Amino acid sequence: MAGGVSMWPSIATADLVDALELTPVDPADSDGPGAVVGFRARNIVTRIPRTLGAQVLAQTVVAAERVVPHMAVQTLQGVFPRAGDPVEPVEVRVERLHQGRSAAMLQVGFRQGGHEHYRAFVTLGVVGPELVRHADPLPAEVVGPEDCSELPVSMLPWEVRTVGGPAALDPDLAGPPCLDLWTRCTGVADTATMARAIVAWSTEGFLGPVALRPYPRAEIERRGGRAMSVALAQNITFHEGFSAHEWLLLRCASEYAGDGRMHGRIRVFTRAGRLVASVTADGLMRPGPRP
Repeated sequence: MAGGVSMWPSIATADLVDALELTPVDPADSDGPGAVVGFRARNIVTRIPRTLGAQVLAQTVVAAERVVPHMAVQTLQGVFPRAGDPVEPVEVRVERLHQGRSAAMLQVGFRQGGHEHYRAFVTLGVVGPELVRHADPLPAEVVGPEDCSELPVSMLPWEVRTVGGPAALDPDLAGPPCLDLWTRCTGVADTATMARAIVAWSTEGFLGPVALRPYPRAEIERRGGRAMSVALAQNITFHEGFSAHEWLLLRCASEYAGDGRMHGRIRVFTRAGRLVASVTADGLMRPGPRP
């Protein structure tokens, strides 16, 4: 979902968890390059007439770590060439491109009726010997979750807080093209795979809403009626381990919007200030038909 949050459907945590239970359909017949493992995935059906991008990203994390269970997803580079149909069955094909002692590379495709609506290249690895260590710090002026207000987000059925609460994404108000969101999801299993899947899910939807913050509803009306946005690509890098049960800060920023396109980034920090994930996303942002 790349549009405004008012367009987002409501999701139940139990439905999200159920969608991450992938069913194997092809055995892992080889560990070598070119071996393909298949899964059947369930879509979450909502009032949106296409597959949710957040769901696909989270399922990609789960599928990759099912195929290489002793490694963790480190990078995910995905593209959305077409919309998926939420009511049709989904075939997930995971191809091993390489697997060694400390790293693996997979290609993951989501298909319906012979057409692919999502493809990702995924790298996995294990913690290795350390030579150097540094990371951008969490700025001291960032307001903590205890001093923020609840922000109801229908696609994130867990705690979400930000400065100003609902006013932060009020379509009638203008703000800078950036937003800090604290999230905490205690309604899922406290596992490393689930934590990465929840962050993948959580970071997909904010490209459009943050890009629209500088333009209140009246200005959007003047410019063409309403915004029509589509997610095209999203890259996620997981730097360190974390828990979905702890407070995580999504520092969202729309770095560019113009010529019908938008580009944004999200940096994910723990409450203690550790940088644990980085996200970049690209999509279309164009005038849509008037309602």
